[in-house]
Amino acid sequence: MKTRLLELAGLILIGDGLMGLLRPRRHSLLWHVGPQLAKAATEELAEHPQTARAIYAAELVAGIVLASIQLSDHDELDAL
Repeated sequence: MKTRLLELAGLILIGDGLMGLLRPRRHSLLWHVGPQLAKAATEELAEHPQTARAIYAAELVAGIVLASIQLSDHDELDAL
């Protein structure tokens, strides 16, 4: 169960990172909710799309790594 949840987390990071890369301003403002600190962060990302793209690219890579690790663990279990 833990492996599935971690893989799901990786897939969510991949999707969120990809959408942020494609439309950084729109995607950042989509998360413009919550405490003032969170709103300020999303406004900064919306105002600086290249910085936002760099952050979303890092998120995408982190998601790929996380999902890949979980898949490789699962492949080893299948071999047993």
